[in-house]
Amino acid sequence: DLVFDDLTFTLATGEAEYLDSAKATIEGIKLIKAELPGVFTSLGVSNVSFGLSKAARPTLNSVFLYHCVQAGLDMAIINPANTPPYAEIPENERELAEDLIFNRRPDALQRVIEYFDGREATVSNTKIDPTEGMSIAERLHWRIVHRQPAQVGESMSVEADVDEIVQTSEISKTSEVSGTHATAIHVLNNVLLPAMKEVGEKFGAGELILPFVLQSAEVMKKAVAQLEQYLERAEGTSKGKLVLATVYGDVHDIGKNLVKTILSNNGFEVVDLGKQVPAETIIKVAIEENADAIGLSALLVNTSKQMPLIVNELNRRGQNIPVLLGGAAINRRFGLRVNQ
Repeated sequence: DLVFDDLTFTLATGEAEYLDSAKATIEGIKLIKAELPGVFTSLGVSNVSFGLSKAARPTLNSVFLYHCVQAGLDMAIINPANTPPYAEIPENERELAEDLIFNRRPDALQRVIEYFDGREATVSNTKIDPTEGMSIAERLHWRIVHRQPAQVGESMSVEADVDEIVQTSEISKTSEVSGTHATAIHVLNNVLLPAMKEVGEKFGAGELILPFVLQSAEVMKKAVAQLEQYLERAEGTSKGKLVLATVYGDVHDIGKNLVKTILSNNGFEVVDLGKQVPAETIIKVAIEENADAIGLSALLVNTSKQMPLIVNELNRRGQNIPVLLGGAAINRRFGLRVNQ
């Protein structure tokens, strides 16, 4: 129940007393997490760049946030609209910021000031299309990873990309079954899912903060909604029945809804219990529906802890129902640990 509010000082003064202050904050976070297991940490991140130019602050804030998260920071006070993702900052700018944060060279502050002098704060340039020269599949992938449902000021959108890739695909022209259905399945498996997998991996590595993950998920949602019109449901047959739910304490269901779309359009019956579902409800419905499997979704590390509770309770009751686990914080290692 304890949250320790870490502090940091601005690196803009250049005073010797504060040259190691950002580094000390990072080390302080590590010490709190090591010496007081189970407590949480918070930090007002942008104070580290107070006094620097508007162009320099977003880069320094983002790089500092990344290293604080790696050190164990749980909660950050920051404006995501003004904080570019760490992974999208040019390598030379990251190096400039890290030289200052870790006090790696005596002229680090001067180099940051000179580099960003006269520059505009980082914003999207609406006159330049960053997807120019990409294939449609590459463009779709890019839109999801970079949270761009449409090019500002243009008619091009993720929905238009979906229509174009389905209608012009060679799969659609040559498949003996319904071509557009085959293409839609291909786009799901080979374009959209890998894009969200990349987002999840960046989130897990601390390169993306949660608001950006949710923005990518919203773009994904638009793409899947457009793709659904090309998917054909097999009527009167069923490959099996699954109960899907977002676990208790978690309100995010975009990933779960995507899984539901894929399963239901591939011949499975899906009982969707929604989000914030208690463990007892999930188990009760799965038994009543004679489900072939249970699918559990959670976005956050904390809510993912519900999953082993459900698996353990199923085992305790002697219910041999396979459980599928999914979410941005879930990986294969976690799944194997739960099954033990």
